[in-house]
Amino acid sequence: NGQSIHPSDLTLGGCAALGTTDHILQFQTELQGCGSTVMMTEEALIYSFSLMYSPTPIGNTFILKTNPAEVVIKCHYRRRHYASSNAVRPTWKLFASNMLTEQQLHFSLRLMTEDWQSQRPSSVYFLSDVMHIEAAVLRGHHVPHRVYMDSCVATITPDPNSQPRYPFINNHGCLTDAKLTGAKSYFMQRSQEDKLHLQLKAFRFHQDHRNSLYITCHLQATAASHPIDSQHKACSFLTEASRWVASGGDNKVCSCCETSCSEQRWKRSLAADAGLPPDLQWEGTAALGPILLEGNILQEELTELLPEPASLLQTHEVARAG
Repeated sequence: NGQSIHPSDLTLGGCAALGTTDHILQFQTELQGCGSTVMMTEEALIYSFSLMYSPTPIGNTFILKTNPAEVVIKCHYRRRHYASSNAVRPTWKLFASNMLTEQQLHFSLRLMTEDWQSQRPSSVYFLSDVMHIEAAVLRGHHVPHRVYMDSCVATITPDPNSQPRYPFINNHGCLTDAKLTGAKSYFMQRSQEDKLHLQLKAFRFHQDHRNSLYITCHLQATAASHPIDSQHKACSFLTEASRWVASGGDNKVCSCCETSCSEQRWKRSLAADAGLPPDLQWEGTAALGPILLEGNILQEELTELLPEPASLLQTHEVARAG
C-alpha cells in the first residue's frame, strides 16, 4: 500500500537482520537456527524459514496502517551427488565415519491440515482452533523406527529456555496440557511408527501482545521392534475419565506420569555390529514458529495461559545418539 516499513519489524523466524544496505536487509543463520524446520524428500533436504513482518505503531501514535505478513523461504539441498570413479583406499577411520553418518537420523516437526494429509499452508490460528502437530523421523536406509515426543515447551521467543515458558510434554512423553487446562489435547493413535500426531488446543501467553509462540520439542527414536516403556511412550490425559492412556502399548506405561518416569538411560555403542541392537536410541531437537494467534477478547480471557515455572528439562541443539 506504499507505506514504508521499519527494518526492525522484519525478522527471520524471530531473528533480527544483521544490517541494511540500499534498502536490502541481510540475515545470517545456521540451517538449524531461527525457528527453521527441515523436511526430507527423495531428492533433497529442505530447510524452511519464515520471514515475518510484524508492524509497530507509526511515530508516537498507537495506530498501524499495515497488516502482519509471513513469507516462507525454503532452501533446497540435493541429497544425491555424483562422485569420481577413481579408486579409494578404504581405512578404518573412513569406515567409522561412514558408520556414524549412516546411523544419523533426521527429526522434524510440522503443522498439518486436519486430515493429516499435508503440511498446513498457514501458521495462523484462532484461539478456538486445534493445532495438528506431526513429529517424524526420516529414516533413509535404516530399519523401521518409532518416534516419540520426549518433551515439548512453548515460548514467546525461539529460545526454548526463555521466560515465560509452558512445558506441555514432559516426563518422557506425558502430555500434561489437558490435565493442567482441561483442554482436549491428546496424542492420536499411530498409523505409522515413524510419525506421531498430536492435537493441541491453541493458546497464547498472558499479556503477550505479539500473539505469537514457538514450540520446541526434544524428540527420540528407537527401533520399531523396541517395546514401548516408561521412557519411550506417548501418554494423554483423558479429562472425562480422569486417567492416562497410551497411544500404542499398554496404558500401564503411563502410570508414572503423576510422579517420575526417569530411569537409567540406555547408551548406544558404535562398536556394535552392523545390525542395530534393540536398545539403540537417537535424540534430537525440532522446532515450530512463529505460530500466530488471533482471537476476540472473550476468547483470549478464556484461553490465556499464565507463565509456568522454568522446567528442568534441557534440549539439545544438534541431533545426537543417546
